[in-house]
Amino acid sequence: MRMVRRLLDLAGVGGERVHLQWVSSAEAQRFADIARNAVESVRELGPLDRSGLQMEIEACAMTLNGETLRWLVGKEVRITSKGDVYGRLWAVEKYESVLNNMLEREYQKNLIYLAVKEGRSSVRDISNRTGLGLKRVSYLLADLEKTKRVEFKGMKDRKPMFAAL
Repeated sequence: MRMVRRLLDLAGVGGERVHLQWVSSAEAQRFADIARNAVESVRELGPLDRSGLQMEIEACAMTLNGETLRWLVGKEVRITSKGDVYGRLWAVEKYESVLNNMLEREYQKNLIYLAVKEGRSSVRDISNRTGLGLKRVSYLLADLEKTKRVEFKGMKDRKPMFAAL
């Protein structure tokens, strides 16, 4: 749940829009209270500009469906309770820090990929569209090239140009 909230915060949607509570079927009044509070909370935030955040929402979905994040989440209990392949036991906080860093990186890579797919081809144009710094875009474009999601198409006015694969 924290991971989804963090991802929605990164996307500008707002993690506070997501509510999750476990409620028994025997707790009708508690369910009604939770539902009322969730609706009031989201209503206070105001309407979500879905069209203005379409690319960010799609990048969130790609990130949550990605193999890297699913693999890391699947290994958390093992690594924090029994240790990694070297027998080192990881503190939950350390593992969650790695998980958060990977979440941010994967989200940003997906955002860049979608910007390139949209037709943005220069680092500056991608940076302007995504809101990420030029250095970060350049760094992550190199990673996207290695994984064959984007390709270098050549130079135009002494600027590298990229295309989605």
